[in-house]
Amino acid sequence: MIFFIRDNECFEPRVQNYLNYFDRNDVKYHVIAWNRNGKAKLDKNITFFQKSAEYGKRIKNIPNKLAWMFFVVKTIWKNRKECTAIHACDIDAVLPALVMGKLLHKKVIFDIFDWISSLTGKGAVYTLVEFLQNFAYNHSDAVILCEEERKAQAKATNQNIWVLPNIPNGKMLLDPKTTEMISEQRKSYRLTISYVGVFDHDRGLENLLRCVSERSDILLNIAGFGVLDKEIQAYADANSNICYWGRVEYAVGQAIQKNSDLIAAMYHLTSPLHKYAAPNKYYESLLLAVPMVTTNNTLVGSKVTRYDTGFVIGEDKKDLFLLLDDVNLKEDIIAKAEKCRTTWDNVYARYYDLFMKDCYLEFIEEGI
Repeated sequence: MIFFIRDNECFEPRVQNYLNYFDRNDVKYHVIAWNRNGKAKLDKNITFFQKSAEYGKRIKNIPNKLAWMFFVVKTIWKNRKECTAIHACDIDAVLPALVMGKLLHKKVIFDIFDWISSLTGKGAVYTLVEFLQNFAYNHSDAVILCEEERKAQAKATNQNIWVLPNIPNGKMLLDPKTTEMISEQRKSYRLTISYVGVFDHDRGLENLLRCVSERSDILLNIAGFGVLDKEIQAYADANSNICYWGRVEYAVGQAIQKNSDLIAAMYHLTSPLHKYAAPNKYYESLLLAVPMVTTNNTLVGSKVTRYDTGFVIGEDKKDLFLLLDDVNLKEDIIAKAEKCRTTWDNVYARYYDLFMKDCYLEFIEEGI
């Protein structure tokens, strides 16, 4: 049985992709997760650490994280006879996983969703975190990165490195009620933009909200959660062409994106981590055949440029205005949507299943 560890409620598409694959292919697994907001759905395959903790508190969350890691160690030890391998997502999961992996002689896979760099903060704590990440990188039996280019972030030497992009696993999941609602909604606007994800600074959301609020011909459907919740709600209250959906189920989120002309996914370099940002939205854009608008000098921007599947702009609000005012925009969207479709079919459609079958499961089953 694979023990899969994630220090949140397991809401991300990357996590769900793994779990859906395990379910479809009768792979035995158990999840150890952290019910940080108290709203996670109970599941027989998940053991939750039931302790509330806000996101984004960083150093202030250290006592909570230490309690979480102790919980992981205790849970694996309690179920050690069933454990065949440990799949740990990010630093808060891999440290206790390595302890138990060495103790129980089990393979540990370090799946790096987000590499925390000392560039994101100053002081001994950030330096220590980066040291621990590199230590985990080198001492895990295998490491999974979400993009080839992310190897440049780690000062490490592990040779067993795999690349699994944030590719949707399976077919489109489109909520029919959402599709029907937006189809009617779009009739009143020239252009529809969608954003589904985390509401954070440095993602161009403030520029997007300002631009859309200043025009009546563009509809923005925005869904997710984060520090900009109240600001987004205020924009939606004041502007009929900004529709705030709150936090949504995956099928609703995909329907929101599919029923738009453009998917917004901007990553400003005011956050050092954004140079290597590897969002699932890029691959959802291909699967859904909806072009994305992103920012230049980023990994996402280079991918969009390589396959001509969207629009790459600067970080200033005027750059977004110039794009939206382009008289050829609708025609360009149609052409780029076709590029999305062919790129998905030719490059990524079978990538996930082939990786899981020929690399991941084969590695885990060695020596069992």
